[in-house]
Amino acid sequence: MRLHLNRTALGILGIALLIGGTGAAWSQPIGNTVIVINTVEGTVTSMTTPLNQGDAVYRDEGVRSRVDSKAELLMEDKTNVSIGPSSTIKLDRFVYAGPKTKGTIVLNLAQGTARLVIGDANKRSYTILTPNAAIGIRD
Repeated sequence: MRLHLNRTALGILGIALLIGGTGAAWSQPIGNTVIVINTVEGTVTSMTTPLNQGDAVYRDEGVRSRVDSKAELLMEDKTNVSIGPSSTIKLDRFVYAGPKTKGTIVLNLAQGTARLVIGDANKRSYTILTPNAAIGIRD
């Protein structure tokens, strides 16, 4: 028997696990997809599901675009993340308390290309990790 869960069911499952005490980190959405072109997938706790426009994205989620595919994500702090074809980004940490407030926002670009327009959190809250460097944002 093969089980198919949509992203809403995954969120409900995450909340149930959180209430049950397992501490699923992905139960709280940290943003959503604005644009999805062709095949883009999200991986949360080793479960990979297709992403569609308007789907929630979660902390610790890996987002992967296939060849000839791309996606645009809008995070809670209004950060706009665009990933190009054959790219993978992990939404490592996301602690956001409001505009200009210090938090922790870590995005890990594992492969491919990405464009970020940072949001309204304190500029020192952002860290972008790449295979060769860590990038911070200054005021």
